[in-house]
Amino acid sequence: MSERSSLGIIVLIVAVLSSSYFAREKGINQPAPGFSLPDGYGGQLDLESYRGRPVLLVFWATWCGICQREMPLLNQMQGEFDRKGVSVLAIHLGGKENADGYMRSNRIYLTSVADPAGVVGRAYHVSGLPSLVLIGKDGKVKRASSGWTGENVLRDWIEDFQGS
Repeated sequence: MSERSSLGIIVLIVAVLSSSYFAREKGINQPAPGFSLPDGYGGQLDLESYRGRPVLLVFWATWCGICQREMPLLNQMQGEFDRKGVSVLAIHLGGKENADGYMRSNRIYLTSVADPAGVVGRAYHVSGLPSLVLIGKDGKVKRASSGWTGENVLRDWIEDFQGS
């Protein structure tokens, strides 16, 4: 075998292994990590309560400029998500009081919890804000992204995994 073809095979093996590694690292097609966070009513909101239903996790913060643009869009699309059977859960990476004040003053009515220590954010490999994670009916992570996610992309996500 020539040195050039050996190098090509090595590069191919590294590419396959690294793509598998990165997919696993991001959690795509892996079971979504469970969590329980305090809700605004003195109780706990558990991911388990969404079992059998698709859910879009939205990791955000009040200081995040892109989040300030994306949260109203998600709020506006809430009816569309509901019609498609997709629950939206906004997870604020910061204090509950800041999140509640922001949501109230901007008339955003998404279900919201706070992750002040960032434990859930780390479990989902959140490295930038906003970050979206789409979990299918089967409890596995189907899609994930960081940064601005537009309306058309969100609609595509919902349509693509509808049966999952």
